[in-house]
Amino acid sequence: MAGRAMQTAVSGIRNQQTYMDVIANNISNSGTMGYKKGRITFEESFYQLLQGASRPPGDQGGVNPLQIGNGTSVGSIDTLFTQGPIESTGNQSDIAIRGEGFFVVAEGNQYYYTRAGSFQWDSNGTMVIPFNGMKVQGRIANENGVVSDGSPIQDIVVPFGTVDPAKTTTEVNFVGNLDSAAEPLGNVLRTARMYSREVAGSTTDINGLYANGDADLQITGMSSLSTTITVTITDATTGDHSKTFTYVAEDTGPSSLDFNTLDNLVAEINSEFSTYVNAAVNNDGALRFNNLGAATNTITLSSVNSVLDKALGSANGIIGDKTTDQFSHVAVASDNLTTLRNYQGVNLGLTLANTITVDGRVGGTAINTSSINVNDGEGNSLTYGEYVKLIKDAFGITNTTAVEIDSTTGAMIINADGGLENEITAVNISTNSKTSGGTAQVFDSVFDATIGNWNQTQEAEDVTHSAAVQVFDSLGNTHTLTLEFKKDVTLPNRWEWSITVPEPAELSGGSSGSVSFDSNGFIESFSYSQGASSLTFDPKNGAEVPVDIVLDFGTIGSADGITQFASTSTAIARDQNGYSAGTLDNVVVGQNGTITGVFTNGNSRTLARLVLATFNNPAGLLRVGDNTFDVSSNSGLPIYGFADSSINATLTPGAVEMSNVDIAEEFTSMIMAQRSFQANARTVTTSDEILQETVNLKR
Repeated sequence: MAGRAMQTAVSGIRNQQTYMDVIANNISNSGTMGYKKGRITFEESFYQLLQGASRPPGDQGGVNPLQIGNGTSVGSIDTLFTQGPIESTGNQSDIAIRGEGFFVVAEGNQYYYTRAGSFQWDSNGTMVIPFNGMKVQGRIANENGVVSDGSPIQDIVVPFGTVDPAKTTTEVNFVGNLDSAAEPLGNVLRTARMYSREVAGSTTDINGLYANGDADLQITGMSSLSTTITVTITDATTGDHSKTFTYVAEDTGPSSLDFNTLDNLVAEINSEFSTYVNAAVNNDGALRFNNLGAATNTITLSSVNSVLDKALGSANGIIGDKTTDQFSHVAVASDNLTTLRNYQGVNLGLTLANTITVDGRVGGTAINTSSINVNDGEGNSLTYGEYVKLIKDAFGITNTTAVEIDSTTGAMIINADGGLENEITAVNISTNSKTSGGTAQVFDSVFDATIGNWNQTQEAEDVTHSAAVQVFDSLGNTHTLTLEFKKDVTLPNRWEWSITVPEPAELSGGSSGSVSFDSNGFIESFSYSQGASSLTFDPKNGAEVPVDIVLDFGTIGSADGITQFASTSTAIARDQNGYSAGTLDNVVVGQNGTITGVFTNGNSRTLARLVLATFNNPAGLLRVGDNTFDVSSNSGLPIYGFADSSINATLTPGAVEMSNVDIAEEFTSMIMAQRSFQANARTVTTSDEILQETVNLKR
């Protein structure tokens, strides 16, 4: 009996040693890439039957069988294909599998399978396992970069140095916005100040009149709180008679000793000095005083306003011998042309016999010369307002302000329509006085083309936006196309476009056109000029002629291309489909195993795709060394497919899958194996002692 126990214990010792062998192998491969740990399972050995079981006889119970086991045996040593940790290496040819499947590698015509994805490219551009030279398998892409599921599985070879031929650009796509709120600017021209003769009955405030004579200045700074005029009449018999008149914002009538206009002042003087003098506004805008008393009576006018004091002072002296400065008010639309004066208060010299000629250029093109008669046809002078309307018509201006009169300076202002195509230049408005010997030279010095007459206060400006893109010809040469959008000044929501290309290339068609937008800011229409359907140009460098490019501004009624909203213009060329020649310089591997070649011209193309294999029973695979497995009769045949497609796996480039061995777990198993070994050893020694005692019974 002791011998049987000893044999049972020996089987336990022997199998625990096998257990330790599995543990030791796991621990030794804990740092091996792609290693899958082994697991041992035990089973009972054959049981010896000492007595069979018996059914219950009569009123007695049944008897169980008597069996003694013969120890343990190894049931299986399995490979566990649990996921190992992914460790980044930074080497793009290293690839880790996350999920099921195996890489397929070949040695000659024999396929093997591995989870260790430490690969490299050899001198021929073949992807291999560097320590054994096995070649990684996949499916190669066709010339269009398409990998077919039906193409053969073969070595993955990347042709480094392969030339990617240049491709001519055939399409350019544009996206972005054109600012709907931006408006083209028209240039603005203006004359110097314009005045008109102050006449009797005028209601013009003295503050703002121009005094031409001793003062030669505009009267300003009048105040109802402090501005006064003192008039002194000196009679040879009765002596001095003085009155002081105060400037007010609104005259209260004669004998009130206040004034606002020249007419008011004349009325006050006549009211207070009716026996000595008769004051009046002369036809030239000056104040004239007629002596009603002694011929030697004198008048003295003075004011606390220095300009007005000087303007009035020119009349001081014997009444009737002198007049004040000539007064002019800022010109307004109702003033006659014949009463107009320049910025110095000098009469323009126009008479009803004068004819005004209007010449100039609009957008660089000379206008049709227009003639304006100062005589309105009824023996009266044209007004300033009628004159500016005729100037508007002569230049064909359509905007609402067109030609206007500045309310503060009387200057004539020409507001051209927006854009450079409507820019007004070379304005020459003159009279026939130059050839007829007339007196209107002062008019000419204000309105003709003499430098300095027309002050441009705003330059003409188009609303434009430019977008540049490099395109390629058949030789791979680049040509910079510059597309300029210009907002149409006559049609809303419409932009004209034009393209330029640097020399020596020459445009041969479709280099301009228009694009219109609907009320929602989406493209409504797009067209090339002269019926073209694309842009064409001759590179003039030996490349294929012509380069024919379709410009894509987006889908009609959609926002997928160019739009027009009230925001900054951002239109750009998003992309074009041409490129220069390049050589294969690098490869990258995607998560689905696609191997993409990157060329020096920036182009990329699919070259191949890694094939993975799965098995119905991967635990049935045979380990054949070098981190590889081979098919066995119980693994099933390989099922080939692609990661992230037919096989439930993704690939991680630049990383490898490490061993799935858990050291802590293995050490725990080691302790269990050790204790089991010790226990079995104790059974052996105990059985030995029993046998020894049995032998000693004979003594």
